[in-house]
Amino acid sequence: MIFTKTLKIRINVPSEQETLLRQMTEQYRQACNFISEYVFTHSFDLNFFSLNKVLYRDIRGKFRLKSQLAQSSIKTVIARYN
Repeated sequence: MIFTKTLKIRINVPSEQETLLRQMTEQYRQACNFISEYVFTHSFDLNFFSLNKVLYRDIRGKFRLKSQLAQSSIKTVIARYN
């Protein structure tokens, strides 16, 4: 049996960094939508390594996400559909 616990937390960000955080989360959201659209328009399987190979460079360049966030966006999309 698997249990899942969801936590709601508040992140206190200095006001000068709030804009950067909002921009980053928006870029992450757009990257997830881009990946999801790719999966459906190309009848692509939800395999991390396959998607990473095809989309990683586009995600990094188009959405200016760092490596960890680019890979996380792929994993997020896969998790939502599995």
